[in-house]
Amino acid sequence: MKKHAQNLRYGYSTGACLSALGCALWKFLRQKKRPQQINITFLDGQEKELPLISDKLGQGILQIRKDGGDDPDCTHSAVLSASLFQSSLENAQKEDYILSVGNDTLILHATHGIGLCTRKGLDCEEGKWAINVNPRKMLMLNLQKYGMGQSPNSQIWQLNIGVENGEELAKKTLNAKLGVIGGISILGTTGHVKPFSHDAYVQTIRICVRTAKSEQSSHIVFGTGARSLSNAKKFYPYLPENNFIPIADFIGKSLEIAKEEGILEISVACMAGKLCKYASKQFYTHASKEEQDLSLLFQQIKELGFTENDMTDMNWHYAKSVREALHSFSANAQKQILQALAKKALAFFQSIHSAAYFHLLLCDFDGTILFTLHSGKKHA
Repeated sequence: MKKHAQNLRYGYSTGACLSALGCALWKFLRQKKRPQQINITFLDGQEKELPLISDKLGQGILQIRKDGGDDPDCTHSAVLSASLFQSSLENAQKEDYILSVGNDTLILHATHGIGLCTRKGLDCEEGKWAINVNPRKMLMLNLQKYGMGQSPNSQIWQLNIGVENGEELAKKTLNAKLGVIGGISILGTTGHVKPFSHDAYVQTIRICVRTAKSEQSSHIVFGTGARSLSNAKKFYPYLPENNFIPIADFIGKSLEIAKEEGILEISVACMAGKLCKYASKQFYTHASKEEQDLSLLFQQIKELGFTENDMTDMNWHYAKSVREALHSFSANAQKQILQALAKKALAFFQSIHSAAYFHLLLCDFDGTILFTLHSGKKHA
């Protein structure tokens, strides 16, 4: 996998491993040739060759070892295994995903080591296996690339996927607290795993800010991830590409750098989970270091004094994530909660860089901007 400017190696996610296994098995069924690697298209359009382990292929099982690059994630080197065979919808369990791949139907079933989603508000459906939406999209995209579903006669296939020691690995994550039980989640926004050295990442942010400044840019856009930045680019189609800077969990450092470089107009694009962390003044927001501060969210909900007419579920105070809590309220009530948190977040930003004019772009989970809020004084 490619290397970062600081010689840190990029890796690939468990979601990318899922696509690799599914496509390699499909290719094996078509060609009867033992695959050593498989070309996969990632959700950002890049293509990469992923190496495979085929020791159990005689049993119809193919394996892959996740390579997280120079990222400290606990699933680095985890072994995922899969099998693919013709099936029928009668064999599908209620926890399975039923996916359309061209003219074919794919039952996506977890056999071991993958958790079950037991709460609302995650990127996997309540009551289903913890296989997030983007890995499922990536799997369907790649299977179609390799020809699944292209025959006029529709067929039903079943892909069984498992993770060795997944239940033990999950104990090193926040899965249980978030409502994913019994194993890890199959994750990935694009399929890539970016190296996560703190110093290297902060220096990259600094270089990006300086680059934008050198091009006479007075307005930069910080985004927490790929989806947030993609939304921001649509919102600001007139801004140059170099003005959009991914900051991951380094909100505090990013604002300090902007202050040092004299950037006076800053947009921050994020989703509800990060917004709640910003509102609670978290300088660094990585999940392994800072859990979601739901006490602030609950306090904000109480202060707004909602009635039963504003709620879809009275049990919001038992929620384990921001997203799950929001699901307990009507769309209008959700917006009120988020706008109140956004005001607190903007105050936090200004406490770091008081001279800047801030825009906060709150993105929803489907990729659209819910609202924008502003603070500070607009500079001429």
